[in-house]
Amino acid sequence: MATPKRDNLRAARALVDAALQGDAQACASHGIALRTLQNYRKLLNTDEELARFYAELSRTVITQNWANELNLTLTVAIRKQGEMIRGIDGSSADTISAVTGAIKALSEIAITRDVLRAGEVNDAGDGDAD
Repeated sequence: MATPKRDNLRAARALVDAALQGDAQACASHGIALRTLQNYRKLLNTDEELARFYAELSRTVITQNWANELNLTLTVAIRKQGEMIRGIDGSSADTISAVTGAIKALSEIAITRDVLRAGEVNDAGDGDAD
């Protein structure tokens, strides 16, 4: 009797979850045994499709986590600036300026993230416009 084909996408999801949450949680979430997860890890070295799925899912999760953290940080910074402005006094202008500078930097990072996500960056990094 033939062995059923492994679902590489499911295996890659389990491996990504194991990297983020630990083996026990990933096994419980995906309904697999620890030995199965360990076998998936070994197969990353030999199964090109599994390795590709794992790399793509990992990249997606990392990018999403980074984007969520950036959005949260921007929201907190903007709220803090609003609080500072409402309670402004002559000696806190330097603090407000520093917070404004931080918000500007974070906003530029957010714009960069959005451009990279859209795939609009085609610069080879050689100083010439592409």
